[in-house]
Amino acid sequence: MWRPGNRLKQCPADQLIAQPVNQIKTMYDLAETFSKQSELINLTGAYKNEFETIKLLHTLPADKHKYFSALTQQLLQKLDQTTDKQKCAERSRLLREQGNRVYKSKSAKNVTESGECLLAASRLYTQAILAAENAHEELCLGFANRGMALQDFGYFEAAYDDCASALDCGYPQRLRHKLVMRQAHCAWQLGDVKRLEEHMVCLRSLEMNLGYREQLEQLEQQLKLMQDRPKLEEQVCQKELPKTTHKILSESGGRGRHMIATVDIPQGDLIFKEHAECFVPIEQRLICQQCASVLMCAPLPCPDCHQRVVYCSRRCRQLHATIHGYECAAYRRDLLQMLGVSHLALRLLLTYLPQLLPHLQGCKNASELWQTLMSLAGQAPQSVQSLGMITHLDKASPEQLVYHTLCANLLQVYLHKCTNFYSVLKIDGAISGEDWHLVIAALLLRNAGQLLVNGHVGDAIVPVPVPSSNEFALLQPSLWQSPHHLRLGCLHKFSHCTLITALNLPHLSLCNHSCSPSLRTRFDGCSVSNLAAVAINAGEEIFNCYTLDCRHSLAAQRQAQLEDTYKFSCRCHKCLRRDPNQDYFQFHRYRCERSQCQEIFVPEPLPKQDSLSWWLQPDENVHISCSVCGRKQVSTWYDDFLQLLNCCHDSQGRRRLYKAFEDLKTWLLDYHSLKLSLARELIEACFAAKEAGAHLDDFDYGQLSLVIEFQLTGIAAQSGHNSQEYIAKLTYLMDLIAWRQHKCHAQDLRRMRATFEYLAEETRRIFVNYYNDFIEQ
Repeated sequence: MWRPGNRLKQCPADQLIAQPVNQIKTMYDLAETFSKQSELINLTGAYKNEFETIKLLHTLPADKHKYFSALTQQLLQKLDQTTDKQKCAERSRLLREQGNRVYKSKSAKNVTESGECLLAASRLYTQAILAAENAHEELCLGFANRGMALQDFGYFEAAYDDCASALDCGYPQRLRHKLVMRQAHCAWQLGDVKRLEEHMVCLRSLEMNLGYREQLEQLEQQLKLMQDRPKLEEQVCQKELPKTTHKILSESGGRGRHMIATVDIPQGDLIFKEHAECFVPIEQRLICQQCASVLMCAPLPCPDCHQRVVYCSRRCRQLHATIHGYECAAYRRDLLQMLGVSHLALRLLLTYLPQLLPHLQGCKNASELWQTLMSLAGQAPQSVQSLGMITHLDKASPEQLVYHTLCANLLQVYLHKCTNFYSVLKIDGAISGEDWHLVIAALLLRNAGQLLVNGHVGDAIVPVPVPSSNEFALLQPSLWQSPHHLRLGCLHKFSHCTLITALNLPHLSLCNHSCSPSLRTRFDGCSVSNLAAVAINAGEEIFNCYTLDCRHSLAAQRQAQLEDTYKFSCRCHKCLRRDPNQDYFQFHRYRCERSQCQEIFVPEPLPKQDSLSWWLQPDENVHISCSVCGRKQVSTWYDDFLQLLNCCHDSQGRRRLYKAFEDLKTWLLDYHSLKLSLARELIEACFAAKEAGAHLDDFDYGQLSLVIEFQLTGIAAQSGHNSQEYIAKLTYLMDLIAWRQHKCHAQDLRRMRATFEYLAEETRRIFVNYYNDFIEQ
């Protein structure tokens, strides 16, 4: 798995992870078309550039060109997925009615159970909204009902948006006053005088019964109170300009463009920020397509994308409307997930090309367009800065070049045949459609080649388990006591760190590679902060890491990846040491089981394996051997430990498990990666047992505290105290503290609280609330 902040690697279609069943046919159709098209073209020979490569497709003999084009258009037609509107409406209605029953049951519940009912109903209404797709008569009812439940729970901004969405989708005019009244209530709760005034004007003109008239009078009083409050004088704050900490230098040879510190930068200080204007979700995660928000209580789907695109708010949906207008038909065909890095390449084109059109005025043909675009590369705006990013398509294998060329061609034809994107390409000059076909495909190919070596992946801490990809954590009834406030003992549900986005970050891409990087990247949606991982002196180069770093991988594994993807061999100080693996080996030290030996050793990598993590291999018969005496290690202690993990529901079983973990120190030295992995398994198993009803006593909590502290110290040694991995596992200790089962010094609590600054804003809010609710007092 790629390290957060590191470069993005593209996998060919046949190497993608297992996909849902409904995607298998799409993958097969795509592979079949590409196989036929690859037989028609010949890209061997000296590589010139993307433009000349695409020209080879456009200059095929007439019969081949006709067949080649027909294959592309047939594929797009074949992938188009129609919707049975009636079935969608029926599925949506059943879910909505189920939600109605749950919502009504809240009246017979206490406050806690009532909150659970509201979230359970909201969850069902969300499923109804997703299922409705473009059945607007059901869609508007789903939005209206979810808005009601969310308002009752306290998600006023989301409820306000849902009411507006219901009205947009054709909510019955005779009932319009209900939704406007809810919007007015939400505006009042949010303290938004302007919106409340607007809705009051509307409500005064509508016919309503006595009950609604009384509500209107109450809101009139609240509005007057809000209007009479003295307005706080707006403080005009001079925005502090970011301190210049670095500069970009360029030199011939292997170093190329690189980043140099211009001042001393203490560890943890900000080096620079960068906003990703282009990103895409990875692995079909339902995150906001505009701001990359992961935590949503009221996702707003595109009704035409078969539940594949959502937004966290109406504002985000509006901001992304232009880009999505060009991508919607591709999502409907389930095409973009199949093309991997080419999806992000498409986003770059859709975002940046319209911005570049003023520079293309007067161009007369495709060659002039291309030459002008290449002359802009490397200038300040992110749009043209991205054009100057390095690409290694000239060093790609023939198979890779063909694959990415066919992806670029497919997306160009898609834009021409399935969208109105070409209508924005209006400049002075006699540019023909054929010229644009050529340039657009060439730009897509160039973007893909650049992103293969310059794209980055962003991570986030997300709650687990979420039942399925179209479920949303903020709507899980068992987790929340109020908006963004978890229940006691639930913070460990946020113990999972995963990759969520692929991003274009051209400024970060200027940093050269080191297996021991000097910066650490923090992702907050589309905003990326790059912090000093170590103290950096003025004049020193600032390094990123393109692979797993030296603590997480063997030197041979890193070198193979760098040579395969980035086309260079690393010569950083970690790789040039006498033992380039010593940082990795410190987490893989064993003691030999043979009584006559019992020497400390690090095993040799297993055949065809690029790491020492033998326990992650699918073959259960994998064994390591002592590098001193050569004896194969039986590792019965490992099998015994795994068996004991199944006994956590029983008090005696847990005691045997704690003892087995303590005994691991005989064979696994210091913060061994396997021992850290088994610590995680033990912690998760004990917390799951407690959740299932097992009684944990003081001895259990004492042992758990020791194991969690061991795990955290080990993660800090491998990844740092401020890493997402560390903060994610810190949640278990925080739950013990909240339960009053672990004592923590004030200094340690302050240090714990400080780590929250390294979280994304939406996650930080939840962690801070939990700390304030259950730990600070």
